[in-house]
Amino acid sequence: MIFGRLQISDNGSPRSRLKSIRPDRTLIQWQLIDQPFGLGKTGQAGPCNRLAASHQRGITLVELIVTIVIMGILAGGTVAFVISSTQSYVDTATRNQLSAIGRIATQKLEMALGLAVPNSIRVTSAESSGDQCLEYLPVADATSYLDVNFVSASNSLTALPFTASGLSGKKYAIIYPVVPATLYSASSPGPLATITSYSASVSGGIETVTLSGNHLFRSGSDAQRLYLAEEPVSFCVEGGKLFRYKNYTSSGLKSSQCTPDTAPCLPTSAPNRALIADTSVNNGLTAFSVAASRLQSTGTVRLNLNFADGAEAITIRHDIQIPSAP
Repeated sequence: MIFGRLQISDNGSPRSRLKSIRPDRTLIQWQLIDQPFGLGKTGQAGPCNRLAASHQRGITLVELIVTIVIMGILAGGTVAFVISSTQSYVDTATRNQLSAIGRIATQKLEMALGLAVPNSIRVTSAESSGDQCLEYLPVADATSYLDVNFVSASNSLTALPFTASGLSGKKYAIIYPVVPATLYSASSPGPLATITSYSASVSGGIETVTLSGNHLFRSGSDAQRLYLAEEPVSFCVEGGKLFRYKNYTSSGLKSSQCTPDTAPCLPTSAPNRALIADTSVNNGLTAFSVAASRLQSTGTVRLNLNFADGAEAITIRHDIQIPSAP
């Protein structure tokens, strides 16, 4: 057997050592040892591959579990933040919607009551459920009277021309209204009389108004003010909703104020029953209150309306100044 060592260098390529040469075989077997890179022909890793393999290790089960737990905590925090932000947006949108509903309802009430006959506003007592009604006589037109008999009853009076075309339904002539009770009783003597007709043409700048019967007006106005009013209108908080009622005095004015409970006093269907707001919940609140006028101030209607939608609720308190000079 011949032993020897053969060292081969190929331009700086990895070295190989010949471990043995067996001349009895036509095929010289090479066994690569101490190969720096790659696997030898025997399938064994060289030193560098063993070093690289020692660094290519997988993660353990504990590391995997810790990673999953941390990712779960981060995901839970992110979801909670998103849910909180979304809920805040929904709550804000709900409050804005309630504010808009309350603002519109308040504006409608303010516009309506701004046209009320002075001292014609009256309210019912608030029930424990919050149901309550406010009633007033709307002004159709106003002018100055010229000839009115304040001594004996008469069935007519004269006044300066007014816009008769604006009158519809029952019409009332009102002079010097002071107390609501005397208005709605429509008694004689009193400040209110029912109008049957008015002159179709003005003669000499004078309008003649014909009453339904002989009526004695209690007292005159310093400004000789004559109000022409239409049928009364009511706003009622009923069953958590705000309604507007009209055309319910076909048989005449009622000394006792109408409420939804005094059927069939108020209408039960459109168009004489109109929904103003459907999110009003006034449990335990007085929706309407009236402060009588004084020498130092005009009359005031105080609104105290609560609007709710689910867990969100807002309360609107608003004072409406009412011209009360008769």
